[in-house]
Amino acid sequence: MTAIAAPNQRWVFGPIPDLLLGCGLGYVLLISLLPLLPVDAQMLVTLGTFGTLLIGAPHYGATLLRVYASPVDRRKYAFFAIYLSAMVWLWFGVGLYDLGVGSAMITLYLTWSPFHYTGQNYGLAVMFLRRREVAFSERTKKLLYASFMLSFVLVFVSLHRALGGAGAANYGIGNFAGTPFHFIQLGLPVGFWKLAFVVVGAAYIGVTLATIRALLRSARFADLVPVVALMIAQALWFSLPELWIWMTKTTLQTQGVGWLFVWAVLGHSAQYLWITTYYAVGREGGIRRWRYLFATLGAGSAIWTIPALVFSPLVFGTHPYNMGLFLMIAAAVNLHHFILDGAIWKLRDSGVGAILLAQPSAEHVSALGPAPHRPWIAAGGWTTAALLTALSFYGMAERINWTSSVNRSDGERAIRSAERLRWIGRADPHLDMFDGLVALRAGELDASLAAYQESLDLYPTPEAYFALAVVHMSRSETALAERALGNCLEMDPEHGKAHRLLGRQLSSRGEFEAGLHHLTMAARLMPADSAVKNELEAVRASQGRPKAP
Repeated sequence: MTAIAAPNQRWVFGPIPDLLLGCGLGYVLLISLLPLLPVDAQMLVTLGTFGTLLIGAPHYGATLLRVYASPVDRRKYAFFAIYLSAMVWLWFGVGLYDLGVGSAMITLYLTWSPFHYTGQNYGLAVMFLRRREVAFSERTKKLLYASFMLSFVLVFVSLHRALGGAGAANYGIGNFAGTPFHFIQLGLPVGFWKLAFVVVGAAYIGVTLATIRALLRSARFADLVPVVALMIAQALWFSLPELWIWMTKTTLQTQGVGWLFVWAVLGHSAQYLWITTYYAVGREGGIRRWRYLFATLGAGSAIWTIPALVFSPLVFGTHPYNMGLFLMIAAAVNLHHFILDGAIWKLRDSGVGAILLAQPSAEHVSALGPAPHRPWIAAGGWTTAALLTALSFYGMAERINWTSSVNRSDGERAIRSAERLRWIGRADPHLDMFDGLVALRAGELDASLAAYQESLDLYPTPEAYFALAVVHMSRSETALAERALGNCLEMDPEHGKAHRLLGRQLSSRGEFEAGLHHLTMAARLMPADSAVKNELEAVRASQGRPKAP
């Protein structure tokens, strides 16, 4: 029987922080309490956004500090830190201008994410077993690995099963809401997916039970509590949602898929910060820990904020922040993170293992590297980190302020908020469109026309073309209105309101065949709107045609 490890080696920071942060039980507690709290959908969005900035950004920053802060580590991981990193950001730059390249990058990011999270859970499980000196065999280790990987396979086959049309959109696959990018599925046949889900699901359950049984032969259950907690977290992040969707035939809307992903990201990020903080400063608290955490926040904010400023449509970019740029930044930041993370966090590395499997030695205590020789460099670095962090949080707060102003129909406040968002690289055609709507309601047609044109100049959308057509109609500029409606329908052939307005306009000047075509399309696309059907029947009656079937 293996000797029991000393109490200070059995846990990283201690049982409560380890179980809540490192093993995911805090995530379980949060998800359990959310339905009981007076939190509406808007508050949930705010909390999720704030959480991704406060926890998500530092978890990326922790990897950047680990690799780039120390000259020794920069040389050691040069292939990953310089060459592969450059390839990722080159891919990002090309993907902003080529939708196929960008979509491939986003697809790889979303497919790799659950694998990355799974690998971290497995690695932490092995770390806890070794800290507790559990004598597990190579076979048991393979069973443990298989349990986590089979959980990932369930997600993989679901992501890449053949879903066409509405099915793809309802699962959050296909074009991402508000962006021109799309998820490139492998298109696994539905029959194969169903069979694979039965086989993989049964294997996952069987292997997980076999793993726990094998571990119990070598250790007391008390020694396995962190490992079991990590298995539960893995199941909640991936296996159970997929099994529940498969068994109940539930169709998740895009928002539901997004929130499952966001909360798993928060759980993973908290877990990552927990272990990297220990690696960087050990159990030491106080100013040293807070200094490290702020450094991670600054580094993480920088890698998210700088590309948003440089590649804004007002500078060198093509897509507005909320209409593709943010998604592309997320793909690049995460792929960069996955590559670096896969290289640096290995228990068989003598430096990493010395810290994560026991008390850290003095020479391995800091991930921040040696203090700079020139104080002004340190001062500049901290100042830049503070500014970028403030900008990151300000952008989130201002977007929430703009949304709140729009929901309350406070046009003046929304317009001021929109102007501030443009100044920090968050230009968005919807900001200009709301400005145009406020001006239109006030009867200021020239200002409304200018706002809608600014929206189109920034990033053409069918909604902006339709709004532009409405203003042109109000100014009796029918030729310009018809041109705008044509552009709208070219971008969105199923824009019911555009079909209706164009059909009415063409019919009014005697082009009945074309007018009937568009009104018929409008009636098909808006079956609940009786006014559209009445307009269609009125035109048909004027031409002596029978009622539409």
